[in-house]
Amino acid sequence: MTQDTVQMTFIRPGLRSRIDLFFAEKGQGFNPTAYIRQRLDSILRLEAMSDAELAEFGLTRDDILPFVFEDCFADTMHRNLPPDA
Repeated sequence: MTQDTVQMTFIRPGLRSRIDLFFAEKGQGFNPTAYIRQRLDSILRLEAMSDAELAEFGLTRDDILPFVFEDCFADTMHRNLPPDA
């Protein structure tokens, strides 16, 4: 059996810590690695946007993780998805 090697690269320092803290604050009793891997492209795409571009979609930088994982938790708000996110 072969295994794929997954390498994660973050464009902003501290993003991994923010993701870990986001899940820790939710008190989830599971390993979120699969969720993060599936949605990492969206997180990185949104993180690469300027604050002004995020604001056009009604998001702030602090809203990125709740937005990307909104279908996983009952306490997140529904928003329209920015293009290519």
